[in-house]
Amino acid sequence: LELNEKNLQLQKDRLKEFNRTAKRRASKADSEQVAGAAAAVGEDKASGKRKLGTDNPKDGKAPKSDESRDTLKIPHHLKLRLIEDWERTTREHKLLPLPRNPNVSSILQEFIGSKCKRNSQNERLYMEICDGVRSYFNQALRPLLLYKYEEKQYGDIMASYAPNVPEAVEIYGAEHMLRLFVKLPEILSHCKLKHEQAIVLNTKVVELLKFMVPNRHKFFTTNFIAPNDEYAQWWGTVDSACK
Repeated sequence: LELNEKNLQLQKDRLKEFNRTAKRRASKADSEQVAGAAAAVGEDKASGKRKLGTDNPKDGKAPKSDESRDTLKIPHHLKLRLIEDWERTTREHKLLPLPRNPNVSSILQEFIGSKCKRNSQNERLYMEICDGVRSYFNQALRPLLLYKYEEKQYGDIMASYAPNVPEAVEIYGAEHMLRLFVKLPEILSHCKLKHEQAIVLNTKVVELLKFMVPNRHKFFTTNFIAPNDEYAQWWGTVDSACK
């Protein structure tokens, strides 16, 4: 949009409406789903690796969600992406093309590379942080990060890969990862992290968000797709049942 007073006000109005809708959606969310996603983080039987936030130290304390929200700010340009994603999906009934390229996994790998280019000593820390983000994303996608309109697409794409279904981070992209970061404070409130771990995680996620801003045109797409007639019929049935 051209940067003028009228369009700035339009952006503010869209942001307010998005925030109101997000709050209503969050109030309807089942807290057990959030807790379940948090508890499942790191249960990677294939790798057997311990992910950040999966330990349960005796002296560990869950970070206060308000504290997490204070330290995890979504940059303005990314907020606009969230709004566009929400409008295209829930109002225009369009879908993001899947699988996404780049996907969550490749974005995280690029972030690690950018941070470790000059100082390889940081590599282990950033790899652990990104492993944690991968685990949070894989476990939270279906119960927390999908709009209802996207549920059939999720089922269809997963079925198309059977029996060798890849992780969600290999299929979904920046749009859904951004939704994760909006939910992350709530998820962390159910994780028994040491205070220091919570601070480090939030700090590095903020760095990741800042990394995404100048790369947003590469990571995000504006090419949403119109579903076929079968999908539209499915949604008509679901939408009618919800009214």
